[in-house]
Amino acid sequence: MLDPKTNTAAERNTQFVKLLTSHQPQIYAYISSALCGDTAAADVLQETNLSLWAQVERYDFDRPFLAWAFGFARQQVMAYRKTCSRSRLVFCEEVVDKIAEHCLLTSDTVDDRLAALDRCMKRLSPSQAELVRERYSSKVPVQTIAERLDVPAHAISSRLHRIRKSLAMCVQQTLATEVR
Repeated sequence: MLDPKTNTAAERNTQFVKLLTSHQPQIYAYISSALCGDTAAADVLQETNLSLWAQVERYDFDRPFLAWAFGFARQQVMAYRKTCSRSRLVFCEEVVDKIAEHCLLTSDTVDDRLAALDRCMKRLSPSQAELVRERYSSKVPVQTIAERLDVPAHAISSRLHRIRKSLAMCVQQTLATEVR
């Protein structure tokens, strides 16, 4: 929240940018869910960001930012859906609203899960962590990793499966421990 005494345009803009950037993962998740993972989600996110920025002066810093931003994201999703209305995989407005509601309710849980995953990643051996980063962050194909390591692709796939399973158990245990 901003102090009304120091409510300059620059301070409002700075605070707004902080809110906008810190909520990008949740806004993107909402858009991506509403578009069924369509590759246009990044473009719709940019349109949403532009719409939000255009309304910076109207934002009430005493109200929750994420709910306000989801309203803009919904409008951009609907505008995108309208341009793609001939597609067979288009949600009705009611489903898009349900997705927005679900995203709002689970945004804190997602942050907790990501923090737990980060802690669990630090527990991996250096070679395991590098394999995960290479495959999932850098998006290197399994076959390419296998060729570089001179092992069969199925061996890399098996390693990744075991690591994912281990990370999932670690995240669950971490979250369970934090709830207590």
